[in-house]
Amino acid sequence: MRTALIALPAALALSACIEADFTLDVLGEDEARITGFIEMQRQMFEMAGADDSFCPDDEGASMTMTDTHVRCEFDTTGTFEEVMMDGVGPGEEVGADEDTPGEIAYLGDGRVRVFLPLGMMGSEMDEMAEDPAMMEMMAQMMAGLSVSYTVRGREIESSTGEISEDGTSANISFGVDDLMGPAEERPVDFETIVRY
Repeated sequence: MRTALIALPAALALSACIEADFTLDVLGEDEARITGFIEMQRQMFEMAGADDSFCPDDEGASMTMTDTHVRCEFDTTGTFEEVMMDGVGPGEEVGADEDTPGEIAYLGDGRVRVFLPLGMMGSEMDEMAEDPAMMEMMAQMMAGLSVSYTVRGREIESSTGEISEDGTSANISFGVDDLMGPAEERPVDFETIVRY
């Protein structure tokens, strides 16, 4: 699933009150699998004028709609570029452009770097904070919603997230309303070096 949703923009999370869970399995030097779901309130989905492009079935996704929610579940395997908006394959230059929604980069020697610039979500949040009434309303709507990212492989070499006991995965999870907190308490960039 070629998706910018892997690094959910703060404006989208706030305006749509989204809950999301992503797992990225690094399978090789230019192959990964992404699975998970994105769920949002149906009312917000319809107000945003969203359509089937929110959850394209030709990219391994399936959408379920109830009276209250719209849920997109996805499971797709492809190159780094296919599963991430800014994947960097073998032989390409590795960089950390924090204006992009994320990056997967082959480092050589069976190592891959996964970078999600979650800090930029807080920056977008600051721009929205100029309307206190809106922020108060959003705080109530976001209560209990969460976003979770997991990176898995043969071995996690290092991560800014929490590494599992068996050393094969790293995770970062946070409440959507954490984006409204003081800058020092907001989610940090999620960077993981993983061996496949």
